[in-house]
Amino acid sequence: MAVNFLTAHSLAASSALACREVCDRLEELAPAAAPSLLIVYFTQAHDAGVLRQALTGRYPHVRLIGCSSCHGVQTQSGYHSAHGWGLAVAALFDEKGCYGVAGGLGEAVDMQALLHGAMAEAGRPGELPAMVLLHASPGREEELLAAIEEEFGCRVPVVGGSAADDAIRGDWQLCWQGGEGREGVVLALLYPDCELAFQFHSGYLATARHGLVTACDGREVLTIDGAPAAWVYANWRGLAPFPVGPILGQSTLAPLARQRGTLDGVPYYKLSHPEAVTARGGLRLFTAIEPGERLILMHGSAEGLLARSLAAHIAPGYGGCDAVRPLGALLIFCAGSRLALGERIQGVGSLLEAQLGAIPFITPFTFGEQGRLPHGELAHGNLMVSAVVLLGGADAS
Repeated sequence: MAVNFLTAHSLAASSALACREVCDRLEELAPAAAPSLLIVYFTQAHDAGVLRQALTGRYPHVRLIGCSSCHGVQTQSGYHSAHGWGLAVAALFDEKGCYGVAGGLGEAVDMQALLHGAMAEAGRPGELPAMVLLHASPGREEELLAAIEEEFGCRVPVVGGSAADDAIRGDWQLCWQGGEGREGVVLALLYPDCELAFQFHSGYLATARHGLVTACDGREVLTIDGAPAAWVYANWRGLAPFPVGPILGQSTLAPLARQRGTLDGVPYYKLSHPEAVTARGGLRLFTAIEPGERLILMHGSAEGLLARSLAAHIAPGYGGCDAVRPLGALLIFCAGSRLALGERIQGVGSLLEAQLGAIPFITPFTFGEQGRLPHGELAHGNLMVSAVVLLGGADAS
């Protein structure tokens, strides 16, 4: 059996019923076949424990990785959310490939142990994977990426998204075949019998406004060019100062960024989404920041954001190959961008089909995205798209 990538979804207002509907659909699409890996995305209304138990009950030997998604989920069939409920599952069938999944809960997760455990579960101890799929609770993404890079070096691609909820209240969830929880990390190591192509990019453009971070505390920027960061940000945008509190909605189309390099003479950026104005006059971001870094004001529109987010060509030099055809895709999409798009999010499917053809895909909406930038820099950013496309031979069926 050639590699196969299939998706199914359910809008049932019950985790057990939704799993039953999804599994029934997968068995219609691939009778008598057992998936090698299940990728599971769901809204916060679902119970990750019930989902895990139901899916592993139906597929006892499957590897499973999943996380919660903001407001809804998406597949090639459309955007899926009804009264807060939505479940989408991608099933990867690959008799010749190997897969390992590991997870850990809490703040002090031993990433080296997780990576070694996943390699052992895949039957590939000590062998670099073709890809790491990473999902974690928000807050420690940079540390997790540093641990992956320390273990695997700079050659292994990472595709990731931070678990999300509907209102940034900590109601996100993670799950894998061995457990579930709110705080922690889950990762999958893929050794597939197919080629993979990757992209990590955003749909925003740089403005002429920029300044140096002169004081910060963790993810809070205190001053830019010596002035209160929140005042500078509002001034750059020509707005009155923001009151203390959340500004996520107001900042989605005007995030901050750091230039990370150039590709063919064109700068590329790692984005940071301002989450709130703090009592100290600072800006709290969804990424870490360091003194001396230069922040650039970016801009976008709902119309242009969708087109540019999916406009990047998956080139042979960036993980692709000419003599192949797409089999399926995992497209991790920022929750902030999704909310800014509103009903336009339905256009993701048609744009992806124009690029890659009518292939199955699955999309969660996350609170931070992880991937490698064009020159291999491993990064955690916001308002970005992190994607992997599975590629089979041109004559594959």
